[in-house]
Amino acid sequence: MQEFEARGDVYYPLHCYSLSHLVPSLVIFQQALIMQISSYLSYLAGSDLRLVLYFLIGGTVTALTAYFASQGRGMLSAFITTLPLLTILSFLLIYAEGGSKTVEEYAKSLLIFTPPWLCYVAIVLLGVNRMGIVKSLSLGVFLFVILSVLLERMLPGTKP
Repeated sequence: MQEFEARGDVYYPLHCYSLSHLVPSLVIFQQALIMQISSYLSYLAGSDLRLVLYFLIGGTVTALTAYFASQGRGMLSAFITTLPLLTILSFLLIYAEGGSKTVEEYAKSLLIFTPPWLCYVAIVLLGVNRMGIVKSLSLGVFLFVILSVLLERMLPGTKP
């Protein structure tokens, strides 16, 4: 048997009545959480603490990548490397410092550098067994820089 709760002239099942109070509470909680995160980001953007955070995240990602790769878990290692932790933090800090326009410019620039990055990874993939790790990395980075400069100059509206 279903129980009902009276609200004015309309009767709602109790589970609907409960949810109607829960949803506004969740919205208020979400707004408060966003405001709290925004204040933390504003503080972080204005302090050198963000550099420590970058260092810790970068070091953690590097250590986990090397560990899992040495254990023969290349897929997990690659996933950790490409997990956008630093990009997320960068987006948040850029937004806190400069707003949405600067985030848009940064995101577009990231997309511009994606093809050169893919070429870099392909050079390392194809070259590591043929010429060794150091030469393949060097050639990959060199090609990345050359392609990045060429793309930046070819595309209108991009600035270094």
